[in-house]
Amino acid sequence: MAVLVTGGAGYIGSHTVVELLAAGEEVVVVDNLYQGHRKAVLGGKLYVGDIRDKEFMQQVFRENEIDCVVHFAANSLVGESMKDPANYYHNNVYGTLCLLERMLEAGVKRIVFSSTAATYGEPERIPILESDRTEPTNAYGETKLAMEKMMNWFDKAHDLKYISLRYFNACGAHESGQ
Repeated sequence: MAVLVTGGAGYIGSHTVVELLAAGEEVVVVDNLYQGHRKAVLGGKLYVGDIRDKEFMQQVFRENEIDCVVHFAANSLVGESMKDPANYYHNNVYGTLCLLERMLEAGVKRIVFSSTAATYGEPERIPILESDRTEPTNAYGETKLAMEKMMNWFDKAHDLKYISLRYFNACGAHESGQ
């Protein structure tokens, strides 16, 4: 059984791929290479394509025995999201809808979602608690919150289990220099 990592050629996704491989997991990476880099994928099987492409994603699920998904594929620049919110809704929200539909078709019902602390907006207190109010102040955070809510409804309707990771800016480098 394999772990599908969407956006696995991006910064956080590629580091996750390295850790999954080190843990002995079989890894399948899907990335459209819009913001990711082929050379950042240090192992696993790489498919270059878009999660919104139904036939492409059906092929990925058909050719691999996927057990669960780690979902990083998204546009993630706050400033850009404010200038072009339509692109963020299409790529992030619609892309996630497409992914969830392909997962259900393939019988895959577990997903770890890379969300963001931007879902909280301006914090009411520090440290922010997971239970704090979510009120995004930008389109990026709003799309990530919409994606979380979509997963919640897919769980209720289809028993699709998910967890959302709402982290802040990530930094660092792998020892390989990637």
